[in-house]
Amino acid sequence: MTKSIFGKFRKLEKKKKLQLVIAVSISVVLLVALPVYAWFTHKRSIALTTKINAPTQLYITAGNKESVANLEMADIDVENGSYKDFVFGIGGADVQQYQIQLAHTTNIPFEYEIYRAKSVSEAEKSEAVVYVSDEENKTFYYKIDGNKISGHYLNQQGSEILANSTLHKKSYDSYGNVQKNSEALYWQSDTLTVIDNKDPFCDYFIIRVKWNDKVQNNKETDMVYLTVQRK
Repeated sequence: MTKSIFGKFRKLEKKKKLQLVIAVSISVVLLVALPVYAWFTHKRSIALTTKINAPTQLYITAGNKESVANLEMADIDVENGSYKDFVFGIGGADVQQYQIQLAHTTNIPFEYEIYRAKSVSEAEKSEAVVYVSDEENKTFYYKIDGNKISGHYLNQQGSEILANSTLHKKSYDSYGNVQKNSEALYWQSDTLTVIDNKDPFCDYFIIRVKWNDKVQNNKETDMVYLTVQRK
């Protein structure tokens, strides 16, 4: 496939070459800037694996109830510690229960855990996740509140950090030439109940990315796709 693409490249006129390069560049920028967008070619939601009730209002936020576009899982240095935490929120109105869903590729053998979190003051910031708000030019702090939330993978290959083929069509339809680490692993939480008593509400969570000493810093990239559905 790579040879045919570059073969077409050579045949294009300079103007068309430039247009194609710009188009590809924009695609890459969007992919990096909005990592919560799906990489799926056929379906756009991992919620297809269960029955979905259309929510009145239900959405994912970054810290401080800000746009999910500010949620970036980046700058992971595996030589510094054994995990890194990122904060996100589940917001909405007229919703009592929901499920969090996570899908990810497995080029890097990361493990993912999700915890409920609470906002804390600067005086309590020790071991807290730091969220810097560009919108308000302020810093906010979040700490894990309780044990990791329960859930399970829907298509894990035994105990390995790999997906089996049972949900292949949800990601790639009938396309079959998929490298094993590009096969998405699908995880789904048990039912969660809203704990924020405000309307609209916002429950906070911390997603922890973990690794062992066999993982090294390299140029591998994984796609992480986070969704929520009403119960």
